[in-house]
Amino acid sequence: MMRSPAPRLSLLALLALVLLIPACSKDEPPAPAPQPVPPPAPAPAPSPEVEAPNAGEWEVADAAEEESFLSAEQINARRLLRTIHFDYDSAEIRGDQRATLQANADWLREHSNVRILIEGHCDERGTREYNLALGNQRAQAATAYLTSLGISASRIETISYGEENPIALGEGEQYWSQNRRGEFVAVTSERGTT
Repeated sequence: MMRSPAPRLSLLALLALVLLIPACSKDEPPAPAPQPVPPPAPAPAPSPEVEAPNAGEWEVADAAEEESFLSAEQINARRLLRTIHFDYDSAEIRGDQRATLQANADWLREHSNVRILIEGHCDERGTREYNLALGNQRAQAATAYLTSLGISASRIETISYGEENPIALGEGEQYWSQNRRGEFVAVTSERGTT
């Protein structure tokens, strides 16, 4: 004879209930008291209407402009324009010097109020006349490169010092290579033009 599954299910349900009731009767720690909600922050006060600056405020604006303006002396003292170097007996712009010329052009583009002098220099080898001519060719090559990058030739002057102003004194390539250079010198920096 077959029994119905209902008594078995009832017995299993009763057994589960007996096992779960003691588990629920364990003492749990009391829940923490709810924290009070802080009051909302006060609304910001409406901003007053903007009025025209008085004379003292104009002076502050002039001071800020003064800080952003650099004189030619300050530009040169900070060495914001970089020197380039040349190979022996050459006025050709070296590949490794093009990035320096690009940086100088970028800076000049941002500071259109600045006019520069490019100085051509040589090492001590060669005659005085030859080195003056070579220094001029170097200054002219640097000018041509800057103008090809969009800098107006009217902002550039050139001069050759030949071998007359060495920066490294001594005999040998380690000294001579430092003297074969084109230096960029700010000569004017006018306020009000950008």
